Amino acid sequence: MKNNPKLISNYEYKKFFLPDITSHNLFNNSKVQLYRIENYLKKIVIPVNAYQTTFNFLIFVTKGYVRQQLDTSVFEINANQALNIKQGNFTATLELSEDVEGFFVIYENEVITEIALSTNDLNFFYTSPFSILDPNKINWLIRLFELLEEELNQAEHINDITIALLQSALLKIIRTENTDHKSLSRASFISFQFRELVQKNHIEHKNIDFYANLLKISDNYLNKCVKETTGKAPKQWINEITIQHSQILLQDNSKEIAEIAFELQFQSPSYFSRMFKKVAGQSPSEYRSKFLKQ
Repeated sequence: MKNNPKLISNYEYKKFFLPDITSHNLFNNSKVQLYRIENYLKKIVIPVNAYQTTFNFLIFVTKGYVRQQLDTSVFEINANQALNIKQGNFTATLELSEDVEGFFVIYENEVITEIALSTNDLNFFYTSPFSILDPNKINWLIRLFELLEEELNQAEHINDITIALLQSALLKIIRTENTDHKSLSRASFISFQFRELVQKNHIEHKNIDFYANLLKISDNYLNKCVKETTGKAPKQWINEITIQHSQILLQDNSKEIAEIAFELQFQSPSYFSRMFKKVAGQSPSEYRSKFLKQ
C-alpha cells in the first residue's frame, strides 16, 4: 500500500485491496455494497499497515477467521462474529485464515442515521463494535445477506431495498449479539466523543485542554472518563493516534522523516522520533525500512 493517502475512499480501497474486482464494482458508488470475503479480501497482501476510510464497513465471518486492527486494538473475528468499523477509524486487515468465508459490507453514514436506535443500540457503534452472535440467528443473517447480494447484482437494483435489508441486518446483529447490554454511560460517551475529536484534530491540537473545552468539561473529568473506560490516559490516545497517522505517511518513501514530523506539527524531528519509538517500539527509519522490504 505504498504512496497511498491517509484517508482512503471507496474507490481507492477497492483499487488497492480487491485486485480481481470487476470494473462495474470498482466504479460502483452505491450507498450499500457487499463482497464475499473468500472472493475478494483473501487477495489482500498481508500484512497491511493502518489506514483510514471515508466509509463504514462491516466484517461478518461465517467460517475461519479474520484478524483486524481497529484503532489501537486487534480483534480476531471468528465464525458467527462481526466487527463494525466506522469511517475515520484507523484499521488494517492483519491476517485471514485459508478457509475464511463471510461478508464484507460497505455502507455510508445515511444507512445508520435513518435507523431509530436506542442508547443500547448505540453501544455497537460507539464502544462495542465487536459482536459474538447468537448461533440461532446466523442462518437468518446469512439468508438476509444473500438477499442483499442478489438485489445488488440486479442490473437495476433498488437502493431503498438494499438500504432496508442492511438496516435489518444491523439491527439483528445489534439486538441479538451475546454481549452485556449495559446502557452507554456518560463516561463511555465522553470517551467516545473524545476519540472521535482526536481523529479529526490531532495534527493541530495535541493538548488535552483543547478537547476538554470542546466537550465543555474539565481536564480532570476528561482524564477520569477516558482512563476509566479505556485504561489509557487521553494524552496516550493523542500520541498513539498521531503515530498511527505517521505510519501511513512513512509508507511514502519520497517524504523525508523530518518533513513528516513537521507535517504532523511535532516541535522537532528528534521529538517525533522519540515519541514514535515510545509508541511503536522502533524508530521511524526502522519502521520504514521494514515496510519497504515487505
